[in-house]
Amino acid sequence: MDATGSRAVLIGVSAYEYMEFPPIRAARNSLAAMRSLLCDPALAAWPAGQVQVIANPISAPDLAGQIADLAGATSGVLLLYYVGHGVRSAGRELCLTVTSTHPGQPEVTGLPWDTVAGLLRGSPAHTRVAILDCCFAGQATAAAQASGEDPGLADLTDVDGVYTLTATTSDRAAHVPPPSQQDTACTSFTGELRDLIRNGIPGLGPQLTFGDIYPVLCDRLAARDLPAPAQRGTAAGQFAFTANAAAVPGIPALAPGLAHSLGRASPASPAGPVGPAPAAPSRHDRIVTEALLAAQSIPEENPKARALIAVAEAVAPADPERATRLIADATRIAQSIAGGSVRAGALATVAGPLAASDADRAQTVAESIPEEAERAAALAGVAETLAGADPDRSGRLIADAERVAQSVPGADRKAEALAAVAEALAAIDTDQAERVAQSISAANWRAAALAAIARAVASTDADRAGRLIADAERAARPIPGASSRAPALAAVGRALAVTDAGRAERLIADAERSAQSIPVPDRKGSALAAVAAALAAVDPEHAERLAQSIPGASWRAPALAAVARALADDR
Repeated sequence: MDATGSRAVLIGVSAYEYMEFPPIRAARNSLAAMRSLLCDPALAAWPAGQVQVIANPISAPDLAGQIADLAGATSGVLLLYYVGHGVRSAGRELCLTVTSTHPGQPEVTGLPWDTVAGLLRGSPAHTRVAILDCCFAGQATAAAQASGEDPGLADLTDVDGVYTLTATTSDRAAHVPPPSQQDTACTSFTGELRDLIRNGIPGLGPQLTFGDIYPVLCDRLAARDLPAPAQRGTAAGQFAFTANAAAVPGIPALAPGLAHSLGRASPASPAGPVGPAPAAPSRHDRIVTEALLAAQSIPEENPKARALIAVAEAVAPADPERATRLIADATRIAQSIAGGSVRAGALATVAGPLAASDADRAQTVAESIPEEAERAAALAGVAETLAGADPDRSGRLIADAERVAQSVPGADRKAEALAAVAEALAAIDTDQAERVAQSISAANWRAAALAAIARAVASTDADRAGRLIADAERAARPIPGASSRAPALAAVGRALAVTDAGRAERLIADAERSAQSIPVPDRKGSALAAVAAALAAVDPEHAERLAQSIPGASWRAPALAAVARALADDR
């Protein structure tokens, strides 16, 4: 995707931590409907790669950072869509909520509109549009009504040079269907906008601007006795947003509003000077942004926590504070899971990285996990993080982890736990690490553990690294199942990249072929993510393409983060 072209940023918040903000299940459907509308080749015709979906963001600062990154890299059309609760702060400022917004502190835990407005104003985009499907909700509504006359939502969101379309005109709440219908329905405003665009407007030309859409949208909402929308700004409202389904029987190649932004002039939007193009973000920063957007779109807690941790590891070398915030978000997600193996897996994922900022809390989290395999992995992760700063504590934790791992029932689960122990040991006691790795019965986990130790010693003991890699490859090659063989071969190739890039590429190519043959989507995504992480060390471009090809965000996000991390290590 051209980083200096157009970008749509679609944000939807349907779940909240505080009961003062009722869940809006219809917001999930509205978010999906808006993406479908934009990507429909017969209508708005946005390329899918230029539409970023952010579902249930947790951290307002991180959300602001994502918007800033995307807005700053957009020189064509910038479209921001938000659906969720809108609230008023004590200073009577509109704040967009995220899942963790506290009803009493929206200006601190939510996203103030002034912040968003500044990002929109500062974007080099030649056309800027904001669509807000929200209202003043909860306690903020009562506060606004008690104080008398207030400006409407559209007035509060008016931004110079930006066309803004809002779901309400004043403190009247935006309308949602009753709870019994929300599993399948959109919010009322977005639903009407979607239906209007899909049906088109008879009597108008082949393209529709917001100037065409707005009066018809007002009539449709009024006919259903729904809140009236509002608009501010004029110039951006005249760009061709979508094809008119009522006037064009064929499928247009590209809506004119986007044709200009992508370098293809159209009669409705002639190309002209738009000022100097902004400096493109670095490749690392661009991939981090895409990884974080994919991570935030994951609805399931465990893979979302895992993806956020992967992004944190990618940004930690250059921005440790941002990494700490991401790890805190992942930890909060993991601890919010009701229980069972899913919670245990999520807590094991976050414990090690958490130790970088709060070792005591990380150890408490690890020790609280009832499942032995996950507890062993978590203790090993904390130990690995602390190896440089506190080797004595690290050693004690590894000893605890090994004792727990040895008692894990089930050969494969025990093997996985021992592999985590061996990898942690590599940082403080290579001999013991190798002893543990060689004792692992499952070939895939033994290969991964040996490869991890080889990476750890490659710079200080090349001969030992070579022997470990050879042992790891001998273990990995005969593994019968592709879902186990592919990650094992990828791990060996990743270790080999330090000493023999050509041979590493061939081995990783074998891993990729194995991964592509896996029929189960989740296992295939996991294997391809492992291959992309290995490939990043020898061919970052191929690694990025492979990561982008993974269909599900649950594995695409960590794969992209692994590529970004490799790029950071090369800086």
